[in-house]
Amino acid sequence: MAGSQRIIDAHTHVLPQWAGLAVRVMDNAGIETSVTLGWQDAWGETLEETLKVFSRYPGRFLQLCNLNWQGIDDPGWGAREADSVEAAVEMGAGGLKIFKDLGLEVKTADGEFLRVDDRRLDPVFERAGSLGVPVLIHSADPVWFWRPLNDENFWKGVLQGGYEHWMYYRRKFPCREELLGERDNLAARHRNTVFVAPHMASLADDPLTFEETLEAHPNLYADFSARLPAMVRTPRRREIWREILLNHPDRILFGTDLIYLDRDVATGIQSQSFQKPEDIGRRPEPVEESYERTSVEYVRAHVEFLASDRVQEKAPFRRREGTFRLAGLGLPEEVVRKICRDTPKKVYHLS
Repeated sequence: MAGSQRIIDAHTHVLPQWAGLAVRVMDNAGIETSVTLGWQDAWGETLEETLKVFSRYPGRFLQLCNLNWQGIDDPGWGAREADSVEAAVEMGAGGLKIFKDLGLEVKTADGEFLRVDDRRLDPVFERAGSLGVPVLIHSADPVWFWRPLNDENFWKGVLQGGYEHWMYYRRKFPCREELLGERDNLAARHRNTVFVAPHMASLADDPLTFEETLEAHPNLYADFSARLPAMVRTPRRREIWREILLNHPDRILFGTDLIYLDRDVATGIQSQSFQKPEDIGRRPEPVEESYERTSVEYVRAHVEFLASDRVQEKAPFRRREGTFRLAGLGLPEEVVRKICRDTPKKVYHLS
């Protein structure tokens, strides 16, 4: 599959100045198109400039737009942002991305967190549905982000590696059940709108609830970006997730969460991959070539995870120290094809 460019990566972040580097990675990793999610500012002039750069690479990028939360308390905010989404689609945006700041950061004038299912957002979701474009909405996070940061915390390596602000344990944040319940309310309220819940719908630690959520909401899809290690951290979990992917390949999208930022490229290591240069024995090569190589390795690890039952003894996923073993699912070729290509093509209306 990788050799014939048959993959749609449904979850990436690419600053326009690194579009060329991203395309080189895509060419070498077998990615035909990358869905790019913006940086919370993909609206107005910023979106227009981004689309202009990506247009130099026809068919390689599908850019999503973002919302502007300023003025959320204004009576006309919902209509304004619905019009903004429509204008973005007319410019070439392929959908809307809502980051996890909805529910965990955005506040109203009274100092309260804006709820994920707040009625002020209804005009936006209804407009997306009428336009026929999907809404990629990240709600909540892994259960470990609400637990003590000790040696038993599966995400310790990431949360102590510069992402301490993602720790919600004993802090004044909504619990994850509230956030996920509100997201599911949206899917139920806006049946004509397609929602994509990234990172296995924030349920990588709860596969049975994940499957029940898909079955309850036929307009809800999920990508598995940045959650592979959690899915197979025990043999039994691997068995359960393998069965779920076998049963629902038409609802699950391939995604890597590849990131192309100035500060990350400068390290020579794909930021979603190896956490420290000494983990891989950095080679004496130009920084961009190193970043390209580690990014390609990261994509190939995802494909192998799906297609092979082999254990990757030193899988390129972030961790605090040492190596990480990743047991593959060994899915049939037709299931891999659906997840890697057919389903994301359908959801994002790619030709």
